[in-house]
This record gives sequence, C-alpha cells and structure tokens, in this order.
Amino acid sequence: MNESTAIVDRVTDQQPIDELMGSLQRLGRLLASRRVASRIATAAGVDVTQQGAALLRVLLREGQQPIAILAASVPMDLGAASRQVRLLEDAGLVRRTRSPNDGRVALLALTADGRRVAERIRSVGVRHLEEALRGWSDVEERTLAHLMERLVDDLVATPIPPGAKRPRVRQT
Repeated sequence: MNESTAIVDRVTDQQPIDELMGSLQRLGRLLASRRVASRIATAAGVDVTQQGAALLRVLLREGQQPIAILAASVPMDLGAASRQVRLLEDAGLVRRTRSPNDGRVALLALTADGRRVAERIRSVGVRHLEEALRGWSDVEERTLAHLMERLVDDLVATPIPPGAKRPRVRQT
C-alpha cells in the first residue's frame, strides 16, 4: 500500500462531519498562525503585529469603530485591543476621536498611512487566496464562498449543546 492509497483509505473511513471538523481545525490554525501573519506582513512590507494587522483589516472593511466593537470583531479582549491600538496610534496608523453622540465613547479610524498599510496587507492576502484558488472555476469559488458564509451563519445561530454525559464513578 503506497502513501496516497493510505490517505484515501483513511479519508474514506471518516464520517463527513469528521472530515469537515478536521478541515475547519486546519483552517483555524492556518488563519491564527503567527508565522503566516508574519509572512503576510513581510510580503506587504509593513511592520505590524498579527493582532495589529487584524485590527487594521477590520477598520479598513468596517470603517470607524468604538474600541469595544473593534475588539469583538477580531475577537480580542478589550485590554489586548487597547494595547494594540496604542501601538497603532504610536505608529501613526490609527487615530482616536470622541463620538459626537456620546463623548465617553472613543472612536477609532485609520489615518491615511494606516489605510495604506491596511490596503497592502489586504492586497497580499487577496493575491495569496487568488493563487491558492487558481485551479478553481468561478462556480467553485462562488459555491465555496456561499457555503462558508452559510456555515458561519449557522454556527453563530446554533446553540452549543451540553457535552456528553459523563459516566458516573462509583465510590466505594
């Protein structure tokens, strides 16, 4: 039995849900990888942390945000987001203003330099995805996008069930 036959045998023995869980775990590890984030920043020619890049991408996509909403979008706890925002402010990539509706709320927005950095990071990510999908048809790409959106929406909307019942341990 050669290696490719062993892989096919292993995959066909799995249930579809196990295959999906494994693929999603691999994707999650890839997206959360500091090494990948560092390679993207290097390819974009920018010097920002993985968390900083994530905040910049959200601000590029969503526009001006209160820090609590920005932190939840990443997701990141508020303290970590505040530390990253300070680094981005010190680098001149993000500016903080007060909400005209509620002076207690600080709004964060990209500066012109921050927009350029965020666009470079996004551009590298887009080119990488385009390269990865080079052999895919337009229909396959649209189908993947639709199914991924549907999966994420369904996961968000579905309550997490309680764990399996634990066997009772008899004490003697």
